[in-house]
Amino acid sequence: VIQANASQNGIGCAIIQAGKPVEYASRALTPTERDSYTQIEKECLACLFALERFHYYVFGARDVTVENDHRPLMAIKKALSTAPKILQRMLLRMQKYEFQLIYKPGSQLVVADTLSRAFQPSTEGTNEFSADLAALSDGQQMEELHTVASVKTIDDMKKASNEDTQYK
Repeated sequence: VIQANASQNGIGCAIIQAGKPVEYASRALTPTERDSYTQIEKECLACLFALERFHYYVFGARDVTVENDHRPLMAIKKALSTAPKILQRMLLRMQKYEFQLIYKPGSQLVVADTLSRAFQPSTEGTNEFSADLAALSDGQQMEELHTVASVKTIDDMKKASNEDTQYK
């Protein structure tokens, strides 16, 4: 069972097996999602986020239930062709999963509701190191760098990084 919920500023979800949580996830909504998405779009985004976040648990499983507290979302899932474009794109991404979307009152989605309100702050726009970049080996980084930078630029970057105490 996956519980998914959206608040005004964040989304949260939890995967639960035999009544016990297996994993939790939450994130802040981007400025576009927060300011432009309707509530039904935010709730659908929460379901999509949950399915994609818990992909390794649910892909190929036939008995997955996604619980959400937004009743209008139940009707949208059934009518893909009449849904707004944003919802259509999200629903299309969800088609690779076999799941049943059911309505549960908000009072019964305590975990997902709490996570949607207590999300990790957004790191958008900060200079934090990307996990994808950190996962690359030095050889891979150099190979990719040679495709976009000259040898002189690469040498300048090496020199600057050796002198930068924070980078070290």
